[in-house]
Amino acid sequence: MWNYVLVSALVLLVSLLYHCYFNRPISIIDYPNQHYDYIVVGAGTAGCVVASRLSEISNVSVLLVEAGGYFGWVSSVPILAPMLQKTEVDWAYTMEPQKHSSRGFGNHVQTAPRGKGLGGSGQMNYLVHSFGRPEDYNEWPKGWSHADLLPYFKKVADIMNVMSSPEEEYLTDAFLMADESPNLSNTTLLRGMYTIKSGSRWATFHAYLQNAWNRRNLHILTNALVSKIYLKKDATVDGIKVIYKDGSVGKILAKKEVILCAGVINTPQLLLLSGIGSSEDLDKFQIRTVSNVPEVGKNLFDHLLIPLYVNLKARVSITLVKLQTLPEVLNYFVFGRGWYATNAVMGIGRANNSGVMLFGVGSTEERILKSLSNYKTESYRSFYPSYNNNTREGFLYLSYCLQPKSRGSVSLRSANIRHQPRIDPAYLKHDDDVLCTHEAINFAIETLDTKKFREYGAEVHHPDLEECRHLPQDYRDIEYTECVIRVGGLTSYHLCGSCRMGADDRAVVDEQLRVRGVNGLRIMDASVIPSPISGNPNSVLIAMAERTIDLIINRTID
Repeated sequence: MWNYVLVSALVLLVSLLYHCYFNRPISIIDYPNQHYDYIVVGAGTAGCVVASRLSEISNVSVLLVEAGGYFGWVSSVPILAPMLQKTEVDWAYTMEPQKHSSRGFGNHVQTAPRGKGLGGSGQMNYLVHSFGRPEDYNEWPKGWSHADLLPYFKKVADIMNVMSSPEEEYLTDAFLMADESPNLSNTTLLRGMYTIKSGSRWATFHAYLQNAWNRRNLHILTNALVSKIYLKKDATVDGIKVIYKDGSVGKILAKKEVILCAGVINTPQLLLLSGIGSSEDLDKFQIRTVSNVPEVGKNLFDHLLIPLYVNLKARVSITLVKLQTLPEVLNYFVFGRGWYATNAVMGIGRANNSGVMLFGVGSTEERILKSLSNYKTESYRSFYPSYNNNTREGFLYLSYCLQPKSRGSVSLRSANIRHQPRIDPAYLKHDDDVLCTHEAINFAIETLDTKKFREYGAEVHHPDLEECRHLPQDYRDIEYTECVIRVGGLTSYHLCGSCRMGADDRAVVDEQLRVRGVNGLRIMDASVIPSPISGNPNSVLIAMAERTIDLIINRTID
């Protein structure tokens, strides 16, 4: 994607320094003890927080188990996030063929990248920060309202070094001017917010785990796959089954709790393989039901993004050619500044249930990005007209419905932990999501009616899709918009909800995140989020993980 010729010497230098001066922390172990007080499964966004905070208690022992190893230096460069997909640090999941969407993708299949290694998906995401809207939490169970989480939000905003896009960004300024438009009401337009420190990625791996990994009561076991949760006859957790890198198998006991932080896909898969889930589903794979929890793997949801390419005449966007210039490269590697130090998300807007992100990149690399998304060639070129022009000025509006109603599932493909589960987000299954997304697209278009955008020659590109040519090429036409949405809507990577938290008996976990019908088993990851966040969920997960620790140790926060 990027011209590495210009930076090869710097890359070599960084790599040498990384390997020469990176000292192995004392918490990283090759062989675990026989038992621990707490076992945390998964070192992702939430797992790093949970393990770090638990190990602050000096008289308890904590084991953090992670299926992958370390992320390389590329993950530290914010704008290079896509380069990590389909590598050894990505689970590289694929979704089930979609019935109502994804018609512009090969076999109607989209990819579902998930981080595999210390830091998890927080080491390869786009670092966009959001706590959503207060009303997002209205239906959440007791103790998880916006008011309840507000102290944790403030704490996380400080720890995670939340910052906004640079003041001098031209596209951001033009975007914010739309707040004065008479055609827009009840809108929120903000600079892009992200978690970056000194020009580098700042995830919970850096903010939490690295601060803890020289504690003697914390052990971190890498390249070890947890394949089962052992339960006693009374449905109390006994421990975990681990497959080590060399293929050998071991059992590690938990005295107090096992806390699953394996993620929205791996957590329900592990529960089902351990006999926790719908007995009807488990019977299909001859798995003995230990606890019949019908909703394990259900309630899966995601934001479906519609990429709107906006052509520009002015030289105000990020292009591949600009990124490949020596001054831009040196500005980052020497001073930690410039476009490499950003995620290119320059603006975020909300209007009712309509959401939009301004992604300020004008040119894309077809060879890589088409492969990562699984777009068909014709569809990709229709949505991204800069596919063959590295100097083209423009940007993307990523429009989406903030509160989608469609719900899908994560289910077993086989009884083998190494076989990917079935991931079906059921995009656009609910017709209301089409109208909601149509409104989001037109909200994005309305923001272009500003003096600055007119000066820049901003003009929306309408994709020339074979499936939609019989319709007026106008986003104000609901039929055309629906056609475009069903062809090219793209995952936002915000998959959540597969082990829903709730006060009702059907919820997978209760208000304390304890798995129903099982003693000593808790979940803290994106799977427990009961309903969508009106924005990116990563920062919300960090706040939830902080509160989870207070629940475990029965502590209150001021």
